[in-house]
Amino acid sequence: MTPSGTEVRAVSAAARAALPELVATFLARRPGATDVGAVHLLDAEVVVPGRPGVIDVVARVEGADGHLAHVALGVRVSLEEVRFLPDGDEPVLGTLTDDDGPALVFEATRDPELAAMLLEQVSGESVDAALVRPLHEDSGSITLAMEDRVAFTAFHDVVDGPRPEIELLRALDDAGFNHLAAPLAVWRRAGRDLGLVQECLSGASSGYALALTSVRDLYAAGGPPELAGGDFGAEAHRLGTMAARMHLSLDKAFGRRPGNVGRWAEDIEAILRPRRPHLLERPDIEELLSQLRTLQVPSQAIRTHGDFHLGRTCRTEQGWYVVDFSNGGLPVAPSGVVPDEGASGTEPAPLAFRSPLADVADMLWSLAHVAKTAADERDPSGRDGLVELADAWVARNRRALLAGYLGVPGISGLVPPGRDALRVVTDSFELVRRVLHETPVA
Repeated sequence: MTPSGTEVRAVSAAARAALPELVATFLARRPGATDVGAVHLLDAEVVVPGRPGVIDVVARVEGADGHLAHVALGVRVSLEEVRFLPDGDEPVLGTLTDDDGPALVFEATRDPELAAMLLEQVSGESVDAALVRPLHEDSGSITLAMEDRVAFTAFHDVVDGPRPEIELLRALDDAGFNHLAAPLAVWRRAGRDLGLVQECLSGASSGYALALTSVRDLYAAGGPPELAGGDFGAEAHRLGTMAARMHLSLDKAFGRRPGNVGRWAEDIEAILRPRRPHLLERPDIEELLSQLRTLQVPSQAIRTHGDFHLGRTCRTEQGWYVVDFSNGGLPVAPSGVVPDEGASGTEPAPLAFRSPLADVADMLWSLAHVAKTAADERDPSGRDGLVELADAWVARNRRALLAGYLGVPGISGLVPPGRDALRVVTDSFELVRRVLHETPVA
């Protein structure tokens, strides 16, 4: 799946001298950019030679995090006939001169022709440049849809060594989990993952958008949620089934470790105390954590998604898919973690094993978050009394999701036995997720 290597050639000394400033300009134009520190070139290769061409660059940026930046730079003699993909910014980053002469420089993924040429070098896939369009972009990456059959992601932030999310994606694919966009190739050089090529999920609808539409329909129509035009119950059940299959595949790929339920209670208290100390004095929270601490049940820890909410999923005609593994399996709510061997301190190791019910709790929280978002949108003052409708929608879809999850053969071996134990563990993890959403980690 990973190409043996792209055809590259060395960058001339004159061009190398210009690259740090070009990278700094690129970084300064990224969404949410702050002051860019000094840029030090680490690796540069001519991936597509000539004019038009592509010079691929990895550089270290000075600053608090000292992160590695990656950008594929397009070079052309003239931009007169270029149809840049829309982004609202000035496309030209600067100029350079190399063995092919002077050139204007820009981000290669903004140029459909060069993006198609780059894709072919990375993966061997040939596409029509006229059918290249932007699919998603944030500060860390850009994803292009190519002929609506290939999705090509170029990472702007890279690390020394493999990216955890690609490791997770490939492990799930190898384990037979087919609720994901199949990885077709990994763009890798000098041990760093620079990009990813996957199948494109045409006609996909965001899980968050589908749930939001459902609860909006309920607020407009009133009555029981199962009678509303956009009832989400059947989809929540299928979503739960997919989540269980993901966990079984992760168990197959990475194995499991015994969990320590009492330790999980300590983790949760440590998270709540600096953020919402008053919650630890509430009788219901005291009772919940007491029940968690005294549970005498076996529980397993596996690699999990780590940040499993509706926005990480999508629905196509073929079913539900997990479309975002960008957290690489590291949990947003670091409770229920069994540290990896060799780890020190209380922080989760790069391979964090935890209860699969923490992922389930993330999704349960996500359902409640959607209902609240829709209520605040429709009735900011709260005068319309949507609370009962919201509670009914959330309760119905929680039941459906848990029924789908627990109904998958084999999942009982990964979760604590008994209805009460399941309730205590999921409610505890959901509490953490809610608190962390309200009070982000500093």
